[in-house]
Amino acid sequence: DCHSIHPHVHFTPDFSDMSKYPGPFSDGKKRRSFVNRQNKTMYGNFGNIYKFNNKPNGLHHWAVDFLRKEGTDGGEAVVLVDPDFLFLNKFEFPAGNDMVAPGKPAAAKYGLGGQFLDFNLTRICERAPLSQSDSAQNKPCPFQTISNGDVHKYYSAGAPYIIHIEDVLAFSQRWVELVPPTYDEYPLLYAEMFAYSMAAADLNLKHNLIQGLFTGCMTSWPHTHGVEEHEALEISAKNYANLFENPVSGASFDPESGGAVSCFLPPLSPPPFLHYCQRYLFATPYTKDAIEDRVVHFFAKRRVDHDILDCNRKVVLEPFVEDKSTKVPHGSERNWHTLAVCATVRAINFAKSKAGCPIKTD
Repeated sequence: DCHSIHPHVHFTPDFSDMSKYPGPFSDGKKRRSFVNRQNKTMYGNFGNIYKFNNKPNGLHHWAVDFLRKEGTDGGEAVVLVDPDFLFLNKFEFPAGNDMVAPGKPAAAKYGLGGQFLDFNLTRICERAPLSQSDSAQNKPCPFQTISNGDVHKYYSAGAPYIIHIEDVLAFSQRWVELVPPTYDEYPLLYAEMFAYSMAAADLNLKHNLIQGLFTGCMTSWPHTHGVEEHEALEISAKNYANLFENPVSGASFDPESGGAVSCFLPPLSPPPFLHYCQRYLFATPYTKDAIEDRVVHFFAKRRVDHDILDCNRKVVLEPFVEDKSTKVPHGSERNWHTLAVCATVRAINFAKSKAGCPIKTD
């Protein structure tokens, strides 16, 4: 019942500074490294500023505040997504999946698997024991003994994460504890995701891992079912690309469009989320043939100005233009790339217009 929803806006501190956590690298004098399965030494680029540490700490900071004000009586499920997630459709589980309940979380199934089983798990556990009592300091953590099969079945998880409100405080606390020592062992992007898996294993929170909750990055593009869906995919992509065949100012903005949802013609039904963590691009003229005189259009999140939603910036956002020699996708992948550009650009413009900002389209 949407009438019972009472949204909270909550701001958290910045938890990205890893020098605040005790460890052998906190003083910044030594560089973290990791030796992978191919015996290659990998060095992280983040140093002591690991912004992804904000995920567990931000969740925990919010949970403490929310539970103090609201308690757990509402029986809510908490959905945690990354900042580069965009709604494309109503968020619901595919048929046949159980609802989230206390002790029974869910998440999208990712392909990270049990890579963390190769880490020095003893060292991680020693720095973040499951219990802080003196008698527990030398006890193994449950994540040290789980099998690779169990990781793939229950813990190879990623956003969107769905956790019952009764579990979120204890879980987020354990996740917070495990990120610093995990990051010291594996100073790369997915350290916090591996720490998530370890925290879930420690608390025996076996996840229902679900496919089809998102698209765009770290997963395959959706499959179309039947001729009608396939044709809708082709036409949806071509309709958007055609707006750029002859440059039209404001082509990506229609105040009546409804944002990202306007990119998809029925019966094409995208998954709930687009994870726009990579570059999406297409070329015009929108043809399967190689054409020398073409224009490559793309969206990349790090190219978007931070003040794009400022009402003082009245110009509509359009896809960026790339060098015409850039390689672009083909086949159905080309269509999904085109629709990813459409969805992200239109969503930004639609959000700005709904905030009451005047937008110029000429």
